[in-house]
Amino acid sequence: MARYIALTCEALARSVYAAAATSPHTVTARFFRQGLHNSPKKLRRTLQDEIDAIQPGECDAILLAYGLCGTSTANLIARHTPIVMPRAHDCITLYLGSRERYQEQFERHPGTYWYSTDYMERQEPGSSGGLGAGMVDDAEQYESWVEKYGQETADMLREEMRGWMSHYTRAAFIDTGLGDGSKYEQKAQEKARAEGWTFERIVGDRRLMTALIHGDWNEQEFLVVPPGHMIKQTGNESIVKAAPVALTVA
Repeated sequence: MARYIALTCEALARSVYAAAATSPHTVTARFFRQGLHNSPKKLRRTLQDEIDAIQPGECDAILLAYGLCGTSTANLIARHTPIVMPRAHDCITLYLGSRERYQEQFERHPGTYWYSTDYMERQEPGSSGGLGAGMVDDAEQYESWVEKYGQETADMLREEMRGWMSHYTRAAFIDTGLGDGSKYEQKAQEKARAEGWTFERIVGDRRLMTALIHGDWNEQEFLVVPPGHMIKQTGNESIVKAAPVALTVA
């Protein structure tokens, strides 16, 4: 039995908990605010600090339940413990279960707002990032901008948001089979009606997340970063690779 520490966005909380509950290994999960995705540099610093705080021998592997996430996980360094992460651009791949399935969806509907129970139930007030801007009701979002920036700036932001939203044509709710997501599915349907988009309910697949948490790491779907290496973006279908770094000794 191995010991793993899983570092993950709270937008994947239900999937991580479900996989940990059936894992043959001992798994400790540590969650981070999904709002950190809005600042890749801040998320990267947060994750690196957490990695560095893990002591030698504390676990057998650090599981990074993230995708590349706008380069947030690029340049993270494994000090003394291997880091394992899925070869994924973002959490949509983890919800859908494979890069191939995500690519198929992207080719069919590139302009998609993605909804899930995990994301919606933990969304921060006024948030406009993560799985898709505009997941918060427009009126609620606008009021939060007025309070934070003033009405003039809020009006400008709303117009910019509306222009950006014109590129979207579909709202998709991913049902991972964990919890009752009916009210969030309804919000996705309402958003689609309001914007004149199509709506689609998609059955999720937790196989990729389960494989990560259970220690089933095939090379095609997972990157194992040895100590003394960092995560680097590849720019090809492998998405990430491990590159050696010079580690300073204190």
